[in-house]
Amino acid sequence: MPTREHALLALCLAALLAPAPAARAAELTVERLELLSRGSVEEDSDAFEAATRLYFDLSIKGGDKFGGLLRLSLLSGSVEEALALADEDAVDDPSALAKLNSLASPVFKTAAITARSVFELPLDLSYFVGYLDTFASGADFVSLFGTEEFATALSGPMVYPEGVGGNENLFYDGIHAVNGTGFKLGTNERLSDRGALYLYCYQDSDLGPGRWSGDLRALYNAETLKLEAFVGASTAASAGVYRGGILFFAAPGEVGEFLLQAGIPYWDPAGSFSVDNLYFLFEPRLNFGSGRVALTVFYHPRWYRQSASESEESSLDAAFDLRFGRLARTGSQGGLENLLKFRPLTDEPLGIDVSPYYAMIAGGIEWNFKLSLRVFPVPEPWYGMFKPFVGLKTSF
Repeated sequence: MPTREHALLALCLAALLAPAPAARAAELTVERLELLSRGSVEEDSDAFEAATRLYFDLSIKGGDKFGGLLRLSLLSGSVEEALALADEDAVDDPSALAKLNSLASPVFKTAAITARSVFELPLDLSYFVGYLDTFASGADFVSLFGTEEFATALSGPMVYPEGVGGNENLFYDGIHAVNGTGFKLGTNERLSDRGALYLYCYQDSDLGPGRWSGDLRALYNAETLKLEAFVGASTAASAGVYRGGILFFAAPGEVGEFLLQAGIPYWDPAGSFSVDNLYFLFEPRLNFGSGRVALTVFYHPRWYRQSASESEESSLDAAFDLRFGRLARTGSQGGLENLLKFRPLTDEPLGIDVSPYYAMIAGGIEWNFKLSLRVFPVPEPWYGMFKPFVGLKTSF
């Protein structure tokens, strides 16, 4: 029987592909294509292995008065495992075939239809299904206002290949994300090119069916100041659960910059409140000539994306990054990153990594090379301290 998601998907495709003389043609875009390979020593065999992650994000957009959006994505945590399962003998096993499909098949990510300037007001109303927006990551300032990227480098699979709480498909990206079925009401370009205001009401897929969430979010953009704030609540407990946070970025001159991400991703008033409820990252930066020094302190929250991660409790990262060049301006950059990981509730409470890295843009592709060296504690066997990374990122 067709589900609501199937009906909305069909409606999106019809809106995007239906002929309209005055409407723009549908735009097919690969928003993101990333390959990341990393080398590490397999604990059981002491063999040095390579594992490759593939992330592919395809979007179809179109419409003037009514805008349609359809996103498909592919996120495979191990391409090598998918290739091994593709062996003819392995596919004879139905469970192996199902796992192969989950590893190497595109999946539905987002479908949305937007009515622009509803009631002749500078407001857009969207009905959506799937993963829509991320809060307090800094990425929306690039897409909405055309600013340079200023987000922290202390995120993503190249820094955290194990993911969040052991989930290799989940990474720290902002403080909260909208994922579900519902409505989004927001200001459009007619109101201001300096800021935006959004209201979300949706069934929260991170919590499960019958759990509802609402969020209010505001962004402000100025030449030397970027500010985002949000508050929200969900029906995940008898008294509800609540969240809120801010992103603050200031660059008053050519020398100094400061980034702050602080908030509470999840708080149940029926339970206790502690520092483990906090998401806290601050990063002062100092620019000198073609170089930059950044010091980052990141305290991990126990709850992220509506789920508890026991291994992240009381975790702290401290990073020192010395960089030369700017990828967005000169097309290349390189440097040395020192990362201290404090994980008091794990078998390895303290780890120190030193990582030289280099990135460049060539042929429309962003190339990233990094060699992570585990200097403390030195693993067994000793060559397990070397963890090389090679990453490619592009869009079409």
